[in-house]
Amino acid sequence: MTGDPGPDGVILTVDVEEWFHVPGHPVGSDPGRWHELPGTLGETLPKTLDLLDRLGVKATFFFLGWAAARHPPMVRRVHEAGHEVACHGWGHDLVGGFGSPGAFGRDLRRAREAIEDASGAEVVSYRAPRWSMPDASWPYEVLRQEGFGFSSSRLAVPGLGWRRGPVGPFHREGVVEIPALRFARCPLPAGGTLAFRILPLGLLRRTRDAAAASGRPAVFWFHPWELLVRGPMLEGSAFFRAQRYGRLEALPGRLASLVPAGDRTLKREGMRFLAPKEASEQMGTHGG
Repeated sequence: MTGDPGPDGVILTVDVEEWFHVPGHPVGSDPGRWHELPGTLGETLPKTLDLLDRLGVKATFFFLGWAAARHPPMVRRVHEAGHEVACHGWGHDLVGGFGSPGAFGRDLRRAREAIEDASGAEVVSYRAPRWSMPDASWPYEVLRQEGFGFSSSRLAVPGLGWRRGPVGPFHREGVVEIPALRFARCPLPAGGTLAFRILPLGLLRRTRDAAAASGRPAVFWFHPWELLVRGPMLEGSAFFRAQRYGRLEALPGRLASLVPAGDRTLKREGMRFLAPKEASEQMGTHGG
């Protein structure tokens, strides 16, 4: 499998969490139950690495600190395979639920330390769980204080990170934010979930190319559990199950058709949006 030549400005991201990490779901919102559930990352992370190796793609892996602490050899393997290791928070808590900047900072610090200890790499990129980054400046202030320079935490879709803000890259408190891909004429996600798996490839390619041509990187995303077509599933309404699990078998082919080979990490693309002085500092501090 190989990706089409595609445009520059395409980013591929992987949210490394278990199949049950869903805020608001009775299982996902109860950390006390997580140890009772069968984990799948030991199987799905190797499948993810094998798929990306076949595609010739380097991606950004946003690890939950909780997952990194349980699978340190896999975190190291991701880094040694040439991918970017990044932070998804500790336990998939929504940013607005921390109650204070201090609590958010402590969560970031705990997660980042677990990921860095496991990988041996410095972590400079972040994604808010469930696209929950508020429109306020304080989360970005905390990110910068904790050593993060890049974020992909906005989806610009109603109810999922949409606050009438930009759909393209912007700077906030010294952090480069690159929102995920959405359709130009309707506020729906285009870079992941069910839409990515079922909509016509031609439509998705046009959306990708139009975003990249206008200077808005096309950020795609998926989860390792999506590669386990017959894996454990959360109970829920018919709509919940359809949008979460519909056509999982199509995901590898869609990635091959829409994500060009090469370095598609958030950090690499985010460097383009730094001012020259900032870029020099980032290269010097974080090793390029």
